[in-house]
Amino acid sequence: MEIYHPRDEELLREMKRVRRSDRRKRLFRGLSILLILSFAVGLIVFHRYYQLAVTHGTAMGDTLPEGSLVLVRRPEAGQIYSAGDIILYEKRLAKPVELTILNAKGKTRRYCRYVLYRDVGTTRQYYVSSENGFSWIESVNGAEIFESTEEGTVSIGTENLKNGEYWLKEVQASYGQPLLTDPIPFAVVNPVKTQMKRVLAGPGERVVLSPYAETRVNSREISKTYTSGRTEDAAPEGRRLIMARDRYFVQGDQLSLSVDSRETDYSTVSEGEIIGRAEFALWPLQCFGNLTGVQTTIAGTETEAME
Repeated sequence: MEIYHPRDEELLREMKRVRRSDRRKRLFRGLSILLILSFAVGLIVFHRYYQLAVTHGTAMGDTLPEGSLVLVRRPEAGQIYSAGDIILYEKRLAKPVELTILNAKGKTRRYCRYVLYRDVGTTRQYYVSSENGFSWIESVNGAEIFESTEEGTVSIGTENLKNGEYWLKEVQASYGQPLLTDPIPFAVVNPVKTQMKRVLAGPGERVVLSPYAETRVNSREISKTYTSGRTEDAAPEGRRLIMARDRYFVQGDQLSLSVDSRETDYSTVSEGEIIGRAEFALWPLQCFGNLTGVQTTIAGTETEAME
């Protein structure tokens, strides 16, 4: 004969609650361990083989719009790129602007002070640098001061300046000179630091450039299926190039806008500058998909294009 006690139900409810709580704890602990292990494995894999990069500029045109996120495969030892491979690389060519400022009589403005500004619409912004980088302010008070040297030269670093027009305004003269009232204009034209281009020629391959015909690689004409814009009469190192052992000839998709290996100052890309091979576009959604395996050359005549 069983003896019923009112507290038995409370005890059963408490035991069930303890079991549920214990199951939740085990489930949470298991999910946490799984998440940590997955994160660790994913981090190792991505660190070993891939890196997530953001591309800048218009070099790839409609193929990869500005600001796109790209999954980039890290280059492996002895990796060989072929025509059509899309690579990311850095080419730091930001050069300082040096201006020698003269007065109306042609004499140098020694030890005078200037501020740098730009016009954005109807707003004038002044440049100021800090420990955290740089910024633009709307008041001349607090703007960074640039001082001319004994030769009257003002040097301005362009690493933080976008391509465009800027002005220097004299805020303090020296030796009793009258203050210059006219601003001094200058332009910044720097190639983008991190760029994405297509490899057209690798080590040992031959490139023929001509302003009157399409670029040819190993006697093959470059297909314009993935390019846009006219071929400009660029100023390469030579009209006929043979790639060195660790050099690559690259070109952007927007031919009339791209600064690439067709330019003398740009030259070819060394293997050490290559970050990796772009294999997959993640963003924007209309560009989502695989980027590799697209050849940009087609069979042409076996005779090279005449200059």
